[in-house]
Amino acid sequence: MLGKRFMKMNWSDSLKIALLEENTQKAYELIINTPTHFKDMEELLTAQELISQTIEMLEKDKEDLKKQMLQVKMAKKFLE
Repeated sequence: MLGKRFMKMNWSDSLKIALLEENTQKAYELIINTPTHFKDMEELLTAQELISQTIEMLEKDKEDLKKQMLQVKMAKKFLE
């Protein structure tokens, strides 16, 4: 009985969790391994939205990293 409650998560559920946890590495890995077939249009549209949200998260992370790199450069220049 307990085993039925803990079924293996599907791709979209795993991506939703990665997004909620803001786990960019896991989300990226899931995007790279996007399924090639979806059972219906609704599932395809859900995948499209999740991929869009993942791209937004990755772009935000990229901007944050850029800011951090600039701060490191400024600190390094100040210490020289």
